[in-house]
Amino acid sequence: MTGVRVGVCGLGLIGGSALLGLRAAGVDVRGCDVWPAPRTWCGEQGIPADDAPEATARAVDVLLLAVPPHATAKVAAAALEANPELLVLDAASVKVAVVDELRARAPEHAGRFLPAHPLAGGERGGFAAARADLLADATWAVCPPADDPDGAEATLDTLLRVAPVLDALRARIVACTAEDHDRALAATSHGPHVVAGALAAVATTPPTGGPLAAVLSGGALRDMTRVAAAPAGLWVEILHANAEATADALDATAARLTAAAAALRDGDHDALEDAWTGGTAAQASIAGARWAAPAWEPLELPSSWAALLALGTAGVAVRELRAADDGRVRGERTGSPA
Repeated sequence: MTGVRVGVCGLGLIGGSALLGLRAAGVDVRGCDVWPAPRTWCGEQGIPADDAPEATARAVDVLLLAVPPHATAKVAAAALEANPELLVLDAASVKVAVVDELRARAPEHAGRFLPAHPLAGGERGGFAAARADLLADATWAVCPPADDPDGAEATLDTLLRVAPVLDALRARIVACTAEDHDRALAATSHGPHVVAGALAAVATTPPTGGPLAAVLSGGALRDMTRVAAAPAGLWVEILHANAEATADALDATAARLTAAAAALRDGDHDALEDAWTGGTAAQASIAGARWAAPAWEPLELPSSWAALLALGTAGVAVRELRAADDGRVRGERTGSPA
């Protein structure tokens, strides 16, 4: 990583952790935030910090944006305009809205913007909760450059230039289009956050719940409602940015719950057991694909997004991608999930 300068704009939990993790890996880093408190914190870590993304953009080779979704495209466009050699990747949890806005704001620079999203977080937000190992071994959704969102024409050149930065964070890269990312996150994150709030409300609101139910609640309700404590402002923004896909996920969840309620009222033991065992199998599949320690094996593929997207669709993660002398790309990959 010697000689590669990386900036991080937005020094909250994710941005601050990325900054610390990259520095721990020996990367030349620089911070950026519009607010003075995060810049002061950055200085206390011995890392220079700017108050404007354009200043950071002119001083680095790669810029990671960890700002709210509504600001991502605007900040990215300003940074790309400030440095014609800069590569920008982001960490926003929605992709289609960001890509569409960036293409509208800076179409001539869209090929240097790589949409990304690290699947990591914590109970507490802000730079005070940042830690160097938060993103270590995290799964990163990475999409084709914004000028070719379907990956139909682009080579992997932009990704290969950014790959050493992701490797410094020990990222597990899963390639997907922005549209597929948002559909997946609607089912795995955005919808579940809404469901968590609904479960908490059912447990604390008459006639189904109330003070007695709250005090008699167990670990199941605690675990299932943990994310209901997330800040409303950010999450309402995320939900609006991914409204259609999240609504579809909520409709699908509601349909399964309605079917389970009907089975209970009808005394349909078989339907209820099928629903339960189906959920058990689905949970095991998720645990194996997402949380089990991966077994890495050698990877070789053409330098095309089409080849990488096919792996991502199958749930395969990759890492340590490098261009080979024969024009192909080599690295490592996980096995296909069962």
